[in-house]
Amino acid sequence: MKIERVGIGQKHRNKQQNMERNLIKSENDQQIVKFDYSQQAKPFVLKSLSEETRRTYETHIKEFFHFHNLKHPVNVTATDVIRWRDSLLKKGSRPATVTTKLSIVRSFFEYLRASGIVELNPASTKLVPTPALPEGLAGRALTPKEVRYLLSGPDRETATGARDYALILLMCRTFLRVSEAANLRASSFHWSQGRWTLKVKVKGGRERTIPIPQDVKRTIDEYLRIDASNRQMMKTGGSDAFIFQADINRRNFGENKSLTTRHLWHLIKKWADFAGIGKVTPHDLRRTAITRALDLGHTYRQVQNGTGHKHIQSVQRYDHHRLSLEDNSINMLNYDDENL
Repeated sequence: MKIERVGIGQKHRNKQQNMERNLIKSENDQQIVKFDYSQQAKPFVLKSLSEETRRTYETHIKEFFHFHNLKHPVNVTATDVIRWRDSLLKKGSRPATVTTKLSIVRSFFEYLRASGIVELNPASTKLVPTPALPEGLAGRALTPKEVRYLLSGPDRETATGARDYALILLMCRTFLRVSEAANLRASSFHWSQGRWTLKVKVKGGRERTIPIPQDVKRTIDEYLRIDASNRQMMKTGGSDAFIFQADINRRNFGENKSLTTRHLWHLIKKWADFAGIGKVTPHDLRRTAITRALDLGHTYRQVQNGTGHKHIQSVQRYDHHRLSLEDNSINMLNYDDENL
């Protein structure tokens, strides 16, 4: 009888130990489960048709989860998102940049919520307010004189100078974003309705067709003529060739590669420094074109047709003379007419 009781007791202890081991294993499993970009985020990123958008989404999503030591999305809380937001602001990121990053993370968690992976969106604006944006306009719009100074820098007799001149002129005249200009190919040009047009891939992967001024087309043709021998040597010609190609070096020899957005950023900075007009970014050229068109009397609707914005309010944000005190209607308002 005693031996039987000992056996029963041993079985009870063994069962208890197994339960404890399973509990520890379960806790460890929960700790081991981490964020996996390929399984959890890549399907969301690949939904976008734009390569530039996919690259941006991947960068910011990975940045967020690396900040939290690859914490599994199920375990992410609003407090975690707020901590990340505040760390970005503390490091000096602009409120607009932080707002964009929060928007991407919010969209990702909304995708996970719709997929049934998480119950709540921890990045919801109801839980994580976006930083207040400054009232002033971002960036700058160049004056017509500054545009002329900028264009006077590149040596148009060389392939590199002709390329840089054609690129700057194109962006100042067509409202193109930097990624849209960089990704233009020879096949992007089309003759339609008695004029040359460009078929451009825009944000979201959509395509739109815009007219290209004759002098801008001639400038691009001249650059391609000067660069023809380089393209023949590099074997980077043909209808699929990028218009604005990188300089020849050992790394890209024989490769049909366009200028990267980072290269374009440095290119614009280089010629702005050369012209002595201060800091200029590629997006400032888009702001410049929009502001100049409005100054010339073009309507918001006409400019919207050129920029491709879905809403007129988006065009208004680029108008750098909109807040001009000199043009404020208060300066012209009076009640002097006695016939009223």
